[in-house]
Amino acid sequence: MFPSIATSPTRPYTVVVHVDESPEGLAAAEYACTLCLKFKVKYRLILLYVVALYRKTGLSIINRQTEQLNADIREDAENSMVKCKQFLSRFESLITYEWISIKDEGSTGPIMVDFIAENLQATVDLVVVGKKVNPGIKKIVGGHISDYLLDNLMLPVMVVKNQYDVSDDEG
Repeated sequence: MFPSIATSPTRPYTVVVHVDESPEGLAAAEYACTLCLKFKVKYRLILLYVVALYRKTGLSIINRQTEQLNADIREDAENSMVKCKQFLSRFESLITYEWISIKDEGSTGPIMVDFIAENLQATVDLVVVGKKVNPGIKKIVGGHISDYLLDNLMLPVMVVKNQYDVSDDEG
């Protein structure tokens, strides 16, 4: 179930996780951390936090409103990242990870796909993302990040529900 050999002896098995302070985002991060603890190979764990900002338009009156909304989003994101890092502090002595935050205009899914394609595509072995068990209206109006990644990444994607089991069959 877990990798016993890396793709290359010099390259670690690389896992990228979309993390945010939602229960699903934290579940995905916890799952990925727990998974890396079980690996029998060198790994690289990248926790990816995406700050999706509103796009600017050609109208200055709208852009002023957009700039204020984006300032609020940036502030909320800073607070959210602190909460995520506090949650992950339980793993600090057990695993190593890289924290990358991306700020860009648009939706989280496309921002994440573009970042991975431009910066990590050749080295990523697995992408982990959370998903709500009961999608409700989100599926109708905008879809889920997990659905977008499954449809648009040419990499293995593991979708973690808020409730999961990380036990392995080996013991």
